[in-house]
Formats: sequence, structure tokens, C-alpha cells
Amino acid sequence: MNAEIDSCPPFPGKERHLLRATVARITHATEICPKGLYEIDEETQEIKPAEEYSLPGVDELKSLEVWAHRHPNILKAGRCSHTAPEGIAEDALEEFLAKQAEDDKVEERFRALNEDTPVVGSETAWISRVCGDTQGYSKGEGTVSYATNVIRSLRWPGAVTVSKSGAFCSIYVGDGIKRGDQSYSPVEPPEV
Repeated sequence: MNAEIDSCPPFPGKERHLLRATVARITHATEICPKGLYEIDEETQEIKPAEEYSLPGVDELKSLEVWAHRHPNILKAGRCSHTAPEGIAEDALEEFLAKQAEDDKVEERFRALNEDTPVVGSETAWISRVCGDTQGYSKGEGTVSYATNVIRSLRWPGAVTVSKSGAFCSIYVGDGIKRGDQSYSPVEPPEV
């Protein structure tokens, strides 16, 4: 984990820093939750579960509008919020932060999946489908469905979220390469 990274473009850190950055990119882009499940605490600005929330049914969860990103987007600077350098004057501080916000926009915290930029060659960045028995069965006062919602990321192959009977889970099993990213693979020179 302390090995130097010899890459093109150069990475200014060790292997552990590259691994941490890759995990953060994947987590912030693929960990999703039903919209409205979490809210921002006004005092601490921390995420907390919504007090009155009921998970939608299987048919409603099929729509990408119902699912949202759980984490904020990562900016080009590698952070989730803009910061100003130390020692900057107050009059220049406001102008500096406004320019940063214009160049690298902070997106809404719980933005819906259908608002993501589509992947090249597709109309969307996510695919949603329902697997299993979709029939509703009477149980007590209501009905229950044993179907499973599957939401798959096209941008990060290997990222999947499943939802069944009021529970959901996100998992990523992939190679850490975003779809469409260019990888640097130089060709070996021919034998002499």
C-alpha cells in the first residue's frame, strides 16, 4: 500500500491514496437510496433518516425518479465543497468562491437518478428492472409483493442496488474503471 504510483497522467500519492480516491469516486456515484428516506439536519447539516417515511411499492421503485444519490458529488478539486485559500481578503473571498461555484457546480444532495448525464450510447445512466414474482398477495390488512427491484449503473459496470420487501442494498463488484474512461495501455515495441 506504500508503493509509488507510476502512471500517465501522474498521480501525486501512494497506492493507498489512489485506492481511497477510487473507492470514494465509486461510492459517491453509485450508493443510492429511495428519495425522501434521508434529509439534512438544519442545525448540524448532517444526513439523518426522515421521521415519517414509508418505502414505496415495487411498481413505484421501478422508476428512476424515485431513487436518489445518497452522497454529494465530488468536485474537480477532489472535495465535496468549495474552500478558499488561507490569507485571502474578504472582498476577494466572495468573488473567488463565486468563480469556483460557476466553474465546478455543486449538485443537489439527493438528486434523482434520472437527472444523471446519460452514458454515451444509451439514453440513461441507470437501468431499472423488476425480477421475481410481481403478483400482490394479501397479508394482514394490506398486500405484499415478493418481487425484487434491481437498479444497475451503466457508468460504473458492476454497481447494483437491489430492493425487496422494504430493504435495499448497494454493492459494487467491478474493476474500478468508469465506462468510457480512457485507459493508458502502451503497446510494447516489436522485437529487434
